[in-house]
Amino acid sequence: MSINVNTVITDLDTGEQHIVLWTSPHEGYGYWYNLSINSRVPSVFAIQDTAKGIIEGRYETSAQPVEVHPEETLSETERSIRDSRWSKIQHIVTDEPNIYEKGKRSQLVQNAARQNEVSIEQLYRLIDLYWRRGKSKNALLPAYANCGGKGKARRQKSAKLGAKPRSGSSIGKILSDADYFNFDRATRKYYLNQQKRSMKSTYEKLLQDYYAYKTDDGRLKLPEPPALPSFRQFQYWYYKNRDIISETKKREGERSFDLNSRAVTGKSDYGLMGPGAQFQVDATVGDVYLLSRFDRSNLVGRPIIYFILDVFSRMVVGMGVGLEGPSWNALADAIINMAADKVAFCRQYGIGITEDEWPCRHVPASLLGDRGELESKNADNLVSMFGIRVINAPPYRADLKGIIEQHFRTININGISQLPGSVKPDMSKRGGHDYRLDAELDINQVTKILIKCVLYYNNHHYLETFEKSEAMMMDGVEAIPVKLWEWGVKNLSGALRSYPEDVVKFAVLPTEKAMVTAKGIRFKGLFYSCDSAKAENWFERARSSKMWAITVAYDSRDMANIYIWNTGLRQYETCYLLDWNSKNAGRTLMEIVHEQQKEKLAGQRLRIAETEAKVNLNADIEAIVAEAKDMSKTAPVKSKSERISGIRENRATERAMMQNSGALAADPGTGASASGSSETKPEEELSPILRLIKAKAEEKLKND
Repeated sequence: MSINVNTVITDLDTGEQHIVLWTSPHEGYGYWYNLSINSRVPSVFAIQDTAKGIIEGRYETSAQPVEVHPEETLSETERSIRDSRWSKIQHIVTDEPNIYEKGKRSQLVQNAARQNEVSIEQLYRLIDLYWRRGKSKNALLPAYANCGGKGKARRQKSAKLGAKPRSGSSIGKILSDADYFNFDRATRKYYLNQQKRSMKSTYEKLLQDYYAYKTDDGRLKLPEPPALPSFRQFQYWYYKNRDIISETKKREGERSFDLNSRAVTGKSDYGLMGPGAQFQVDATVGDVYLLSRFDRSNLVGRPIIYFILDVFSRMVVGMGVGLEGPSWNALADAIINMAADKVAFCRQYGIGITEDEWPCRHVPASLLGDRGELESKNADNLVSMFGIRVINAPPYRADLKGIIEQHFRTININGISQLPGSVKPDMSKRGGHDYRLDAELDINQVTKILIKCVLYYNNHHYLETFEKSEAMMMDGVEAIPVKLWEWGVKNLSGALRSYPEDVVKFAVLPTEKAMVTAKGIRFKGLFYSCDSAKAENWFERARSSKMWAITVAYDSRDMANIYIWNTGLRQYETCYLLDWNSKNAGRTLMEIVHEQQKEKLAGQRLRIAETEAKVNLNADIEAIVAEAKDMSKTAPVKSKSERISGIRENRATERAMMQNSGALAADPGTGASASGSSETKPEEELSPILRLIKAKAEEKLKND
């Protein structure tokens, strides 16, 4: 029975709950924290006794609930407060296990109180918050949801706010909106730039620009103290409203901030060796060409494969297979899989396994990459929400990821190189066979094959070069990843942590802008709806006024749903495809983009054919019009009044002649044409109108 950090253990007899803070890698004990009382003292527990109690049913385990707080949903004030709190306790809480021992903890807190000029009581409050909320940086976020007066600033009326001055000579005034406006202009002009002016110097420039006045001799004079803001007031206003990230970027420069001050910068020696102490992640382009799932006559190129390995046991803990090039979006799929239930994951591909065959659904203490996707600002959530130390290997040091590089070679030899459509060494030679034409597999089928390869590797691959520890040799541990994992979980499990899959998913999903339109929420050419859109009449508003942009998160593996952040509920809300767009459910983003491009090309070809047909139509019309004009030239000349006055009679005559022409066009008995016959019908067989026409024609001839 493995007991991991952040596991909540409930005593079913007393109802008390403890959260596990740390477990010893060798000694069989750990420290937990009582969530049922207000004591701020962690206590020791015996791992073996607790595990036995869980098996016997005296204890119940559950995961520590974690609130989703992606970085892009936090306000500048929330980030500033969190980062300020974290800077005060970071070096205390990461000094494990000293922080859990009474004497050493007291010394650590006293030192931090002196260095940060804060009270010991304040530090203990922050440590309590950090432990209770799951040992993550985001545990220190202010709980604004529990506070009143949201967004309302305190207003000074008849007396100055704050502590009373120690002497009557202290300056300070009742601040107005004009003062706050002056504060803002001064800090932007003098403090938030790379001149690195001090706060005191900025305050002096504030007084010079906005409060001083010139005397008759041309010198500057400050008003009396009741009309002058104090330095303490200015300093308090700034630190209350500061954005530490924006401040650092403006004072140090964007490049310096990204290099030295970003939250993802970690220490490579953090944590003890054991399962979860460090995972390594890397991507490669699969050496096999794939067919489209929806049109198997189309080649869609080679897959991008991500694997995440546990350094201690060499166990594959996560994987991702997609068509999107190496990027944060593709890496996010592997990270989500890292924390997912592998039994359910394999079931999606028709593969049945037991929990023991792939027992990995954890987040690590640290994650090592190679300066690619992990340098993305999206990785900030891994730090702030889960406390993962993100480590980027230095340039030209691929040897630091030798473990996962070797795994790629193993997978390629045992799986990919044998597949139809795989890349062969002679493919680029002149006259060589084009192996792309041999492709038979789509992305789902290759994923299924790679899952089989991972299961083989985890459960049967012998690690010839693995260096066992003395303890492993004494216990007779086999150098097979799953065996090493099981032994490490039992003996060195302090670094493993579990979080609900949805929490990890929402933390790493990429975000982009979507448009609210009259037809739905438009994203990547697809249209979605959600409960909020219906309740608040988004689409009607978009039609009557104008469209607007919203931020959405999405899972590129399945575009059936996207997600929007609900500020009121402080959680993601699911958006679903509209019925007329539901054909895209279950498709990956790259497949949808591929199909959209196909349709676009087909549309271009059809438009060209349509234009060609339209050109021919216009030419035919012009020829007919030209023929008509030529015929009109031979007609008798009439005046305008003559042509217009007889329209009704001419119409009746024309209709009659058209009817007669139709009746005489062919004789059913002989097939002879009326115009080709020398015989005429008797007058009694003609219709009344034709008889009238004949009579008028004879009268006209007689008169002529």
